Amino acid sequence: MYPPKFGYVRVASLEDAVKVLEADENAKILAGGQSLMPMLKLRLIRPSYLIDINRVPNLSYINIEGDKIRIGGALVRHHQVEINRELWKIYPALPETAIQIGDPQIRNLGGTMAGSLAHADPAADWPATLIALRASVRILGPSGTREVPVEDFITGPFTTVLGRGEVISEIVIPRLGGTVKSSYVKLERKAGDFAVVGVAVMLKLSPPDGSVEDAGIGITAAGGPRPFRAREAEKALIGRKPTDDVIEDAAERAMKESSPISDIRGGSAEYKRAMVKVMTRRAIKNALSR
Repeated sequence: MYPPKFGYVRVASLEDAVKVLEADENAKILAGGQSLMPMLKLRLIRPSYLIDINRVPNLSYINIEGDKIRIGGALVRHHQVEINRELWKIYPALPETAIQIGDPQIRNLGGTMAGSLAHADPAADWPATLIALRASVRILGPSGTREVPVEDFITGPFTTVLGRGEVISEIVIPRLGGTVKSSYVKLERKAGDFAVVGVAVMLKLSPPDGSVEDAGIGITAAGGPRPFRAREAEKALIGRKPTDDVIEDAAERAMKESSPISDIRGGSAEYKRAMVKVMTRRAIKNALSR
């Protein structure tokens, strides 16, 4: 199907994009276009203008600092995360997530981290990982900049806290000290597909016995209308050594916290709920094996 007619604006800065978005609530940002283009072709959206930010300088960066990682979410493609050797050392869950999204063409050209968050598909991969890592989204708008935790950023299917004239400028991930392990695993129908269930895990271990000092668990495609943080599963791990029994307890709690829905793509709610337990167990063990 052909897309509807729309105008095209190429901006030189995010501030210029904010001005256009504030003036016209039907305008849409064009970065990678991974989700935007299919929605245009299906006429699910009818934007008045596409605001092309691909020529805006200094939006495609991954800055690793002492206490945080800053990702220029507006234009950082999945592939940039996938091949970043430092991220593989610090938080393997980040490149592990990137490498499971779409195909090489999508990861190189069509998909951005910010675009995935802004699109807010309930089965998207990035939200689970960013929730587990306690990431936040920096938002630029007419009133300046504000910061929102990723777990609060997505409010429902394809719905976020972004207001009129606002755009994602950066994603900030706190960098924990000590022994920190992470992993992202997902169940998918075929390679590169959206998750049937996806689970990300972050574990901070305490010496000398390796007990869990802190934990983060983010789950996608099984929280009903949006991804969620499995807080009860985290509590099952914190302060305890991650033995098989403890891991099983955490996985069981994650399953009980989930609220998936049945659909023809991923299966019944009962099946997905069972897979939450399986994927949580697998993600924890994958993280600990590093």
